[in-house]
Amino acid sequence: MATPKYFNWEYYSKLEVGSGCRTFIPQRFQQMGSRRIALITDPGIRQAGIVDKIMDVIEAQNVVKVVGIYDKIQQDALMGIINDCARWCRELAVDGLLAVGGGSVLDSVKGVKAMIGLKATDIRHIMPNNLGLYKDIAQPLGIPHIAVATTAGTGSETSTGAVIFNEFDKVKGVLQHPFTAAEYAFLDPDLTVGLPPHLTAFTGFDALCHAVEAVASPETNCMIDAFSIQAIKLIDEFLPIAVQDGKNLEARTKMLIASNMAIMSFVMAGGICPIHNFAHAVGAHLRIPHGEANAVLMPVVMESFPAFYLPHVDVLADAFGVKKEGKSSQELVADCAQALRDLQTKCGVNSKFTPKLDAKGLETLFALVKSDPAGFKFPLPDDVVKATLEASFNKA
Repeated sequence: MATPKYFNWEYYSKLEVGSGCRTFIPQRFQQMGSRRIALITDPGIRQAGIVDKIMDVIEAQNVVKVVGIYDKIQQDALMGIINDCARWCRELAVDGLLAVGGGSVLDSVKGVKAMIGLKATDIRHIMPNNLGLYKDIAQPLGIPHIAVATTAGTGSETSTGAVIFNEFDKVKGVLQHPFTAAEYAFLDPDLTVGLPPHLTAFTGFDALCHAVEAVASPETNCMIDAFSIQAIKLIDEFLPIAVQDGKNLEARTKMLIASNMAIMSFVMAGGICPIHNFAHAVGAHLRIPHGEANAVLMPVVMESFPAFYLPHVDVLADAFGVKKEGKSSQELVADCAQALRDLQTKCGVNSKFTPKLDAKGLETLFALVKSDPAGFKFPLPDDVVKATLEASFNKA
């Protein structure tokens, strides 16, 4: 076994996990010096009563005040909405951000936080060409931030990156800043029990994709493997249970933990992510939710691009419980892809996208995959792009 290359492991957020842990939210804001809180969410979360559960805790303790609730976040973290939310926060003179929701809400609030900290009035100014990479020059952004995850998928509650949709260019961009991550992240399974089965499945596959991409990355290491392997095992066991019985708190808790471990390993694996490369392009163009895109694409990419997975297939096989005796590396990659397809079946996930694809559509998506920011660090071979797209859609 080769000696691991140099790496550093830095995680900014403090994580609180467990049923009812949301009761500590007001105290954490108070400890960070916040008094005027903006609660940012989406309409579905508010209608589901989750915001009321958070507000009950904050009002009962009466140590901080929510001065406004912004519930306009949409399916993706849209630049126009982020700009509007940042303006709203400034008008209310808020000194703390409370994000309550799934990946789109959590990423939107990161965009708002970056705009406030970097004194921007338009997020496009801090994301030129849809990329905002602030690593070595980054400084704290100066506004306390708590994230409450309502899905077990993106892990965005503690990641330092945000995927933000430029609705003007119709492309998903990336904002990367070490201090956009929440100071505190809360994983309270009580807030996820009402998530419908299909959304539970899609978000769970998003988490699984993070773990798989981290293991397969050329920049992986044994610490990344430790988090990813355990995340894959937990998701493989508990995602079908969470889909079938949404009120199962053990399954909901384990999925939240797995999601967070998966994003931790994904972020540390260098951003080499062919599945996400496809998912961003397909999702942005066809407005397919990110989790659903990853759920369909994961086994297809593994089958279309086995060479990418061969160097680390032993680790993937162990994570998925694939028997290795007497099998070649190529056979193990195929078996891992089949394990993913078996999980799709258990969770009611389609193996192909619903929209059909004709020659013109293929040409358009091919160009979008090749130009997506997620592929800049690791450009995909042309034949892999074409084969993956053809296998992910039925022909029109």
